[in-house]
Amino acid sequence: MAFGLMAHALVGHVPFPFGDDFAYAPLAEYKANGALFARDDQLQMFANHALVYEWLYWLGQSGPGVEPVFRVAVIALAVVCAGAVMGALGGFGAPMLALPVVLALGVLGPLDGLGRGDFGGLIGAFFHHHNVALACVLLAVAAALGRRFVLAGLCLAGAAYAQPMTAIHGAWILGLGLLLAQPRATWTLACVALIAALPAVWIVGRGVLADAGGEGGEIDLITDAYRFRAPHHYDPPWGDIGVATLYLLAGWTGAALVARTDRWLGRFGVGLMLAFTVLHAVTLVVYKLGVAETSALFILDANRSTPLLFVLGPVIALAGIWRVGVGTASLGCGVVLAAIVGVNGSVAGAGMLAAGLVVMGLHRFEWGPRATAVGACLAVPLVFPPATLPPFVPAETRDVLAQIRAQTPQDALFVIPVGLSSFRHYAQRSAYVDFKLFSVAQPAQAALTRARIDQVLTPKPEHAEAIGWPAIALWDEDQRQAGTCEAMGAIMQATGAEYYVRAVAPGEVPPTCAGLVRPITGATLVVYEAAE
Repeated sequence: MAFGLMAHALVGHVPFPFGDDFAYAPLAEYKANGALFARDDQLQMFANHALVYEWLYWLGQSGPGVEPVFRVAVIALAVVCAGAVMGALGGFGAPMLALPVVLALGVLGPLDGLGRGDFGGLIGAFFHHHNVALACVLLAVAAALGRRFVLAGLCLAGAAYAQPMTAIHGAWILGLGLLLAQPRATWTLACVALIAALPAVWIVGRGVLADAGGEGGEIDLITDAYRFRAPHHYDPPWGDIGVATLYLLAGWTGAALVARTDRWLGRFGVGLMLAFTVLHAVTLVVYKLGVAETSALFILDANRSTPLLFVLGPVIALAGIWRVGVGTASLGCGVVLAAIVGVNGSVAGAGMLAAGLVVMGLHRFEWGPRATAVGACLAVPLVFPPATLPPFVPAETRDVLAQIRAQTPQDALFVIPVGLSSFRHYAQRSAYVDFKLFSVAQPAQAALTRARIDQVLTPKPEHAEAIGWPAIALWDEDQRQAGTCEAMGAIMQATGAEYYVRAVAPGEVPPTCAGLVRPITGATLVVYEAAE
């Protein structure tokens, strides 16, 4: 608890709503009240897989508030993840007080995951269902190390209710580890996990099948969806790939050392690292080099589970060094860990590492000094709480969206800037299309989204090749400049939308249009509708 809270304090806090909240909060709202977003085809075709997110969101709406519930969940996840790492350390035979060293190496570095996994890391600053799934998989690994295979299966199934693809990664990683260490236990793990996860499979699968049809035509999912929406997930920098390779190397050298003293643990560690290596190879060969590209391998999101690699690699390495003792092999493993500190270290990580070394130095003492050290670490997040970032959406924009919610019909349809991801959450109205609700894993929904983006957006020639989230600011500016009276009227007529939301640049006077009126005018946005 002490070091989990300390890690949380060092990571910081981002309040709700932020990032993916602008997609999953409206999805949860629509599932609870079908009258909302009644004309939002893009949202209705999105098969929501984040069941845990829905449940916590509804819990917050029932009384406590979404932000307090998510805030408690973030703190709880930090403590649970720290406990799971401690359990993995103990399972591999390393001193559990090495926990802060692992947190410094694997959680608090500038890079906390690769590609799709570089989204808040294992201990995030904001609530995300992906972190719940990662925590469940990590708990499953710790349970398997304690030979509690039924519990491991239940934890693995829990990941399916948070993020199904992360659960599949966990099944591959943990399953291969057990297959090499104790093949019979793999059957227990698989049966328990499959039975416990069946409701999630049924709920999510039913949603995907229900949205199999729809308008939009055929697209190349790899080029026009995956690489178009998030190129950084599938083309990570070579430097980041090198950092992830170091964590793999740390895990492999540690597994080799562990195998010298315990064959079961050694085989288990080799299985874990073999699974991570295969996933890493998919990132390198398929995503980065573009060899043997298939939609199935992109749906896999092979680097999604790298936050687990970033903690389990150092766990196994530290266990190997501890079990073997001083020697040439352990020195080599230590060099790899030192290299990780050199290329992925941070000031926060240095603070955690120093605390870890102090506590490890007290390992052989009686409980008094150790309790004092742990109490001091527990006091850190109480004296220095995590810094809270300011709201993601400017107050002027939130004010306009609140006016839209109060002054327009609930079943109205809006054409909005494609980068205005906060529209649905604050305005509670249907949007024709935006970039956030782009479900690349659903061909029909992805095709609909691409077709509508191309319909409402005409990038400048110099921006025609821009893709992904870095292009959003460029596209929104192009859409603003293209928002002439004639263009807005034509788009509203073509889409059947009653309203057009146009961005306003600082100091700009919004155009006055014949045939269009401005019921709402704000500092950052202006709303147009057809005159009666």
